[in-house]
Amino acid sequence: MIPASNLLGITAGLIAFIALLIFLNAIWVARRAQRAAYYSVRRNAQRIAHRRLTLSLSTFVLAGALTVISRVLPDETARSLPPAEAIVARAEAGETVVSAAALFKATPAATPTSTSIALTQSAVAAAPPPTAWATPIAEPTSTLIGALATPADMPTRPSAAQVAPDKRLTLNAIASSIDANGAPVGISTTFTPGVETIYIFFDFRDAPPSALLRHSWFRDGGSVFFRSSRLGKNGQGTAYISWSPPGGFPPGLYEVRVALGGVPQFVANFEVR
Repeated sequence: MIPASNLLGITAGLIAFIALLIFLNAIWVARRAQRAAYYSVRRNAQRIAHRRLTLSLSTFVLAGALTVISRVLPDETARSLPPAEAIVARAEAGETVVSAAALFKATPAATPTSTSIALTQSAVAAAPPPTAWATPIAEPTSTLIGALATPADMPTRPSAAQVAPDKRLTLNAIASSIDANGAPVGISTTFTPGVETIYIFFDFRDAPPSALLRHSWFRDGGSVFFRSSRLGKNGQGTAYISWSPPGGFPPGLYEVRVALGGVPQFVANFEVR
């Protein structure tokens, strides 16, 4: 029979190993989050990495507590067994002494016996109390599917998202040029360094007359440009905003946040590399 202290030590080792795996996974997710091309992807991946890091630390603390308990827990099986000198003395006195090995040896229940064996109370090894097994902590399952996909895996034209009641603008396309009819040309989410202008096309519906349109541009998390103007269109249609930085766009991850009348509408992400 394995002593309770040894069982706790084995359990602590297994929990520590699980905590190490969770910690390594959190580090891996955090590193992937730093290389993600989109702000929303980076934010969700960082949240997942933070939760898993917290879970691994909690699991390490649990493993440490079980290790301490296993160190201070007395070996009850060893205490309950009589010393060898006592067994020899009882045998010389004519008492019937049964060893611990004989106690744990299985005896067929169907075989009748006519003689009773007198067992001294000190010879019976007390069974250790049941050990409370720690329930493994389930790792949280992420609902983010494909969050760490590279920009090359993303569609070149943004898909239509569900529009909230206060959302009047939705992203249509990101392009590097326009044709004579005002349609986007060179639609993509990845552009070469030095591109002169980036156009953000969007669809509008039920826009208030002369509503204030604000677009803010960010590169690698830092603000680089913003502009506010009146949206001189109403009803339903397509319009665009653009920016032409001096010397063209340098390499980096870009994010464009668009708001109408102070209400955020959509975020456009692209990369220059």
